[in-house]
Amino acid sequence: MAMKVQLAGFNVEAALLEETRKRFGEAVTPEVISAAYARISRDPRNVSALRKEARGAVEKARRSNERIVFGLGHASVAEHAVVNLDLTGLSRLAVEELESFRLASYTEKSQRYIRLARDVVVPAEIKEARLEREFRSLVGDLHDAYETAYRSMAASGEDPGRAKEDARYLMPLATATQLGMTVNARELEYVIRRLAGHPLDELRELSRRIFKATKGLIPSLIRYAEPGPHYREMPDAMREIAAMVPRRAAKREPIGASVRLVDVTPEADTRLAAGIIFSARGVSMREAGAAAARLGSKGRGRVIAGALKRIERHDSVWREFETVQFAFEIVLSASCYAQLKRHRIATLLPQPYDPRLGLSIPETFVRAKRVALLRDAAGRAGRFYGSHARKLGRAAEYSLLNAHRRRVLFCLNLRELYHFSRLRSDMTAQWEIRMISDEMCRLAAEAGPFGALLLGGKDGFAEKRRALFPEE
Repeated sequence: MAMKVQLAGFNVEAALLEETRKRFGEAVTPEVISAAYARISRDPRNVSALRKEARGAVEKARRSNERIVFGLGHASVAEHAVVNLDLTGLSRLAVEELESFRLASYTEKSQRYIRLARDVVVPAEIKEARLEREFRSLVGDLHDAYETAYRSMAASGEDPGRAKEDARYLMPLATATQLGMTVNARELEYVIRRLAGHPLDELRELSRRIFKATKGLIPSLIRYAEPGPHYREMPDAMREIAAMVPRRAAKREPIGASVRLVDVTPEADTRLAAGIIFSARGVSMREAGAAAARLGSKGRGRVIAGALKRIERHDSVWREFETVQFAFEIVLSASCYAQLKRHRIATLLPQPYDPRLGLSIPETFVRAKRVALLRDAAGRAGRFYGSHARKLGRAAEYSLLNAHRRRVLFCLNLRELYHFSRLRSDMTAQWEIRMISDEMCRLAAEAGPFGALLLGGKDGFAEKRRALFPEE
């Protein structure tokens, strides 16, 4: 059979889809694609014919989807149905949770590049606790401080872009934002179920609204919108587990972000060289490991350098680099976490925000002599949090600033660390995450110096490559 590639569909803006549905009816649905593709494995006909049949009998296609996805359990069929969602009026705190779902794509309004207005989300928990007036007074003062800091930085000669980027450290996590989300139906149902059991009312409401917006379009692919005890009672399970472990007084964290390497693949360079030999020589992994050990340090370095020799700055390193794993414990600000959370292929386990972890303070505040402004604002936000955390639970975090910090366990493999460092150690990266990325690269190089030879930002790649391969 000759190769053929045929376009089966693409994203279309919703208003145009509505006009098309008026003409063609319910056949204009992603369910047609999923039903047709589900039959590929058992129907000998051409896939174009399968799509045509599904388009002409939508109810039959829906029954087929339900039987295959929910009856037989072949849920991957639902991944062929994709929707795009405009999400507006969400808090930054809620967006952090939403963007933790890996198998979706997000583009969010950036607080780095946009001068921020006074739009905030006042959560239902604060309204029900009759704290709205106090909360609005707090966030109003925080917005005033944001404007003061921005003007002071600009007046002191800071680049306007950097002034905007750093003034946002004064903004509360209640700040409203918007984003675009692209997600397949399988992941969408998971999002709906997980958020339906979230302790924050805002995220439970988001679950309901997403379900309402999509259920009519893909009814055969979204069935379970309720969380069930596994998700709904997760906070209770966490509290039970916490009670099992005696609490000790926490050590005071240093000012600024901190990075600790808490776990790494033993003999990282040996493991990496063994993985490369495994693929290159066609031997068992046991034999490859023994060969890597016999080569000695210099020999392993030559093997790893051979895997890096032809790489350019936009290339990914080989999959063999995934055999080396790192786990970092990071303390960072909410501003910085906004960058870190985008690396969803890694494993991120964030703790709640904790004012006891202190603040991340940009150097621009020091130069503009506005550190006291930031500390005063954080102090007021911290007092609101401390006074009402018992009553509000997680909703007390809405009052905290982008400068407040949380602790995160960040686990990733060496291949993903290369991708991370290309973006985050680059001179164009946000300053705090650049510091974190540089420290992660330094720690990784201590654990496996050859595997880490070309870690770093895009801006320094050419120089590093020339130093490693001067003959090229």
